[in-house]
Amino acid sequence: MNFSTMDYFVALAEEKSFTKAAERLSVTQQTLSAHIAGVERELGVRLVNRKVPLTLTYAGDVFLGYARRFQALRRTMGQEFLDIAKDERGLLGVGIASTRGHMLMPATLARFQREHPGISVLLHESENQELISLVKEGRVDLAVATVPDDEPGLVVRRLCREKIVLILTEDLLRESCDDVDEARREAARGNLAPLARCPFMMLGKADEPGAIARRILERSGVKPWNRVFSKNSETLMDLAARGVGACFVPRALALGAMGRHPEAGLTAVGLGDDAAITISAAWRDSDHVWSVILAFYELLADELALGESAMLRLDADNVARGVRA
Repeated sequence: MNFSTMDYFVALAEEKSFTKAAERLSVTQQTLSAHIAGVERELGVRLVNRKVPLTLTYAGDVFLGYARRFQALRRTMGQEFLDIAKDERGLLGVGIASTRGHMLMPATLARFQREHPGISVLLHESENQELISLVKEGRVDLAVATVPDDEPGLVVRRLCREKIVLILTEDLLRESCDDVDEARREAARGNLAPLARCPFMMLGKADEPGAIARRILERSGVKPWNRVFSKNSETLMDLAARGVGACFVPRALALGAMGRHPEAGLTAVGLGDDAAITISAAWRDSDHVWSVILAFYELLADELALGESAMLRLDADNVARGVRA
């Protein structure tokens, strides 16, 4: 076994195909197959079931864990020597949910590239639990996600609290309840019963806004009329602007949509202090943390602070235009 063994096996496990893994690694299928067979002989176990689709044996699952930890350790070693040599170059892997990435990454990455021109950034967009797994396995260097402060194996730094609101048109709000002011007051207490007949548009259960929405609706005793299901908040926002239904999204995203669609008469209904998500940055707890990871975290925290100020200004503009948020 050598360094290539780990790369070969991880690629095979992820692609679930000798053909696709060989293409990804730029080697022949015969070379890859022979290499894996050699590892199996060396270990005295079968690592893969050579069927379609390819699957790992129990021994293969165990070996995959070692291979990923080995890759992460090798990556950390390389990063430490880059720091020792004061050679700021390389590839930074950042994991983030697609909606959050849409809100945070453009300004952050533009500034990061100006300040760290030798660093390339590879974004991995996925759901929250997958992001935690990616950073633990060393497949990304840093994850921006909802992560428990005491998550084993990770260093977790809180970035912000992200409020979730219900956004819909003023017309739909009036149609969906008997008393708009009462509906807003009850929603602010976490009770959506007055909006029981409102058509909702839902994110997936694995998305934090989707999970919060389901929790509030269940607690309110509302069996929702779900008009649309989607994994894409931007799609739901555009549908909300057309009066199709109401959706649960981060407040920053809602305010942005209200600014983009002033003609739609969008309004955001607050859902109380409990309807919020703690967003953190997390990276592997190792003997050495690449200076670039820390630099990206500090820049991201700074951009979030600037974004909060901008959101307050946008909020004030909406109030001046008579838009309730």
